[in-house]
Amino acid sequence: MSVIRKLASQTAIYGLSTMLGRFINYLLVPLYTRTLVDVADYGIVGVMFGYASLGAVLFAFGLETGFFNFARKQEKPEPVFATAAHFLLLTGLIWIFLSRFFGLEIMAFVGYPHTPEYAFWFTVILASDALSSLAFAYLRQQQKPWNFAWVRLSNIAINVIANLFFLVFLPYWGKSHEWAQQLYYSQPQVSWIFISNLIASTATLLLLFPVLKYLRLGMDLDLLKRMLKYSYPIVFIGLAGMINETFDRILIKSLMLDSQSDYQVSIYSAFYKLSMVLTLFVQAFRFAVEPYFFEQAKQLNAQESYAYVMKWFVYVVAIIYLGTLLILPYIAPILIQNPAYFEHPDGMKIVPYLLAANLFLGLYYTLSVWYKVSEKTHIGAIPAFTGAAITLILNFWLIPKIGILGAAITTLITYFSMVVMGYFLSRKYYPIPYNLPRILITLTITFLLGYVLLNAQLGFIGNSLIFIAFLSFLYFYETRTPHATR
Repeated sequence: MSVIRKLASQTAIYGLSTMLGRFINYLLVPLYTRTLVDVADYGIVGVMFGYASLGAVLFAFGLETGFFNFARKQEKPEPVFATAAHFLLLTGLIWIFLSRFFGLEIMAFVGYPHTPEYAFWFTVILASDALSSLAFAYLRQQQKPWNFAWVRLSNIAINVIANLFFLVFLPYWGKSHEWAQQLYYSQPQVSWIFISNLIASTATLLLLFPVLKYLRLGMDLDLLKRMLKYSYPIVFIGLAGMINETFDRILIKSLMLDSQSDYQVSIYSAFYKLSMVLTLFVQAFRFAVEPYFFEQAKQLNAQESYAYVMKWFVYVVAIIYLGTLLILPYIAPILIQNPAYFEHPDGMKIVPYLLAANLFLGLYYTLSVWYKVSEKTHIGAIPAFTGAAITLILNFWLIPKIGILGAAITTLITYFSMVVMGYFLSRKYYPIPYNLPRILITLTITFLLGYVLLNAQLGFIGNSLIFIAFLSFLYFYETRTPHATR
């Protein structure tokens, strides 16, 4: 139980920056949905950040995971960090140079040829974030969650303040000050969202200087070659993963009527936010558990520890899943304050599908320990690539037929398939004694109760009693029944 306590405490601290930080960031969604004049403008945000998610994988080149793997093999992780950081710095500068000269062509491909500056802005954001992510990985490897937390929270705060300045205070001041009016209207309204992210990303690099100072150690070319050999399959895994996570926005824009495409992406992106409470926990947990997985790989009982962590992870995500369904009708109007969004017939319908999909995504992330610690990253790419294929095939089929609901259903099918494939590949290449009956029973009851919460119309009190009954079930199931893995 000490392992769970340690992971819980670190997850809580990482959650302080991730979950609280993202929650603060979520407060920007009501700001965007209220201040953006055209509902379709929020669709531009969804499309741009969809492409940015794919770009982030290319910029990072899998070196965050590569750093964890090689840092455990050396007494001092700083030379490993310096080598990876030099590579990201050099490649980032190359990407920035290319975006400066080919911005028009890039944005014409994306679908917004009149804003070539977006290509340059996002390239700077991605190059900065790649280097920052590596620095954050160093803090995680050194088990410095508080250092990690304050920088992450600072990043969020800077982004929020910048958004408030450009979208609220600037137009307000523009009513009485000509300079503010000229500045505000010098860019399309949606551009200020991207500029705010640009400011926050570059400022984060400055806050991480105590880590980035290790760049002075230089680059070890032999080590870099070994790191790239380990990490390059993770790039393809990451790209496939981002296709699964964000490519649906891009396909919605491409496959639906031109006059409606940005509007449909806007609706999908806004309601997708409602499903991501669970994702916030998954991300915070992943920040805490990934260094632990690599460190635990040195021990004889590593597989038993991984199985033990998975069992408790399933319990927690099941609670978050049902808890989110319980409060969904009440948080939706708070997060999305523009009634026009709720006029879409499928807006609220997509949330349960996406919430379940994010649960399976969390399971897949936790399962993926097997190929990372066994250095079988090339085999670990199989579920991600298969998932990407499912994403593309089903989206091309379903989006023209049933719109954004098709994208949500596709996401659920994709992540469920990846969990199944990941489990069987783990059994073959790196067996972990997961308590499969316990996990399946827990998930089955979770989804059955979720169906009841969505369809029985029992009201808040009745739904709350169901949720309490589920908590009681978990308590007695854990304490009064035998375990294959404790």
